[in-house]
Amino acid sequence: MIILTAFLVLTVQQVVDGKISKLCYTYPKVNAEDLVESINESPKTTWKASTYGLKELDLHLLASTKLGVKMDDLQIFNATEIKKLKKEARKPEDFSQTLPQNFTWATTNRTTCPINTIRDQSNCGSCWAVATASAFSDRYCIKSNSTFTTPFSHQHLLGCTHRSCGCMGGYMNVVLNKLLKDGTITGGEYESDQGCQQYSIRPCGPFTHSMPCVRTHLIEHTPLCKQKRCNNDWYEHKEEPKTYKISSYSWISAHFGDDVVRQQIYDHGPVVATFWVYADFLLYKSGIYQRKFGYWSLGGHAVKIIGWGVENNIKYWHVANSWGKYWGENGYFRIRRGTNECGIERDIGVMIPQIDKST
Repeated sequence: MIILTAFLVLTVQQVVDGKISKLCYTYPKVNAEDLVESINESPKTTWKASTYGLKELDLHLLASTKLGVKMDDLQIFNATEIKKLKKEARKPEDFSQTLPQNFTWATTNRTTCPINTIRDQSNCGSCWAVATASAFSDRYCIKSNSTFTTPFSHQHLLGCTHRSCGCMGGYMNVVLNKLLKDGTITGGEYESDQGCQQYSIRPCGPFTHSMPCVRTHLIEHTPLCKQKRCNNDWYEHKEEPKTYKISSYSWISAHFGDDVVRQQIYDHGPVVATFWVYADFLLYKSGIYQRKFGYWSLGGHAVKIIGWGVENNIKYWHVANSWGKYWGENGYFRIRRGTNECGIERDIGVMIPQIDKST
C-alpha cells in the first residue's frame, strides 16, 4: 500500500493561510492502480474504487474537463449585486411532516418525470451549466404535475451565460441569475431528439469505455451562443418560441441539520450542490463516499442531489453526477450526509420554476 499524503513538494512561500498558491503548482499524474488498491484495502472503507481502465490519472486534464465550478462565486458580482442577492434570498420554508428515512427521485412512483436521466458533460468544464439545467428540468416537470417532460438545454446555458467561461468553468450565481432574468430553452443530450438545442459535445474519455476525445489533451471548445436557434432537426420549431425562467432562487445549508434540505427535495424536487473534488473521487465506483486520499482539492464541481438514505447506520445523500452512466453507480454516487463531506452541505441551490398558464 502506498502512502498518498502529498503529490507535490511545497515551499513555505507556496502556503498562505493553509492554501496552496494557485500560481505555484501543477497537477501531477498519479498511478491509478495503486490508488485504487489503497482505497479498496483501506480499513473501515465505506466505498469502492475502479481504475476505469486507466493506468494513470492525469489530474490536470481531469480537473480541467470534469469539474468547472468557480468557487469564489461572489467575486464576480459588484457590491450592489451582492447586497441585492442577499436581500432577495428566501428564508427556508417551515417543515412539519415526517420525512422517510430513505427517498430518491430516481425510483419514486410520485412522478413520471424523467428525473433518472444521467447527463454527460464530456471533456468540458460545464458541470455548472449541466447540473443547473438538469435540476431546473426536474423541478419544472414536477411543478407541472408531470405534464411538461422536455428537458432544458445545458448547451444553451453553457454558450449563452455571460460572465462565465464556458468549458473553462462558470459561476453558479451567474447561471442562476440568467435563469431568473433571461431564462433558457429546451434541449437534450448529445444527438438527442428532445427539445430545441441539444448538447453538441460528444461523450468521450475514460468514463465512456475509453472512447477517445477529439481534443485528447485539451478542453473542448465552448459552443457558440445561438440564442433560440435550434440544432435538433427533429424538433417542431427552427427557433424556440419562448424561454423558460425561474421566479426566484436561494442558497440553503445543512449546517444546522439537513431537515430543511430534505424537505425541499421531497416537496419540490432535486437541488443543486457544489463541493470540492479530490483525486480519489474520480475513481469512485460504489458505496458511500468519504474522502480517503488526496491532500488538496482539484477544484469545484456542481451536481444534483435527488435524495437521501441510510445504509449500515451511515447517512448519505443520493446524487446525480454528469460524467455519464458508466461512472459510479450508473452515473450516481452516494456521499456521507451530516458531516459536510467535501463541503457539499454548505451551499445548496434551490430554484422556483416560473410556470405560465399555457404549460
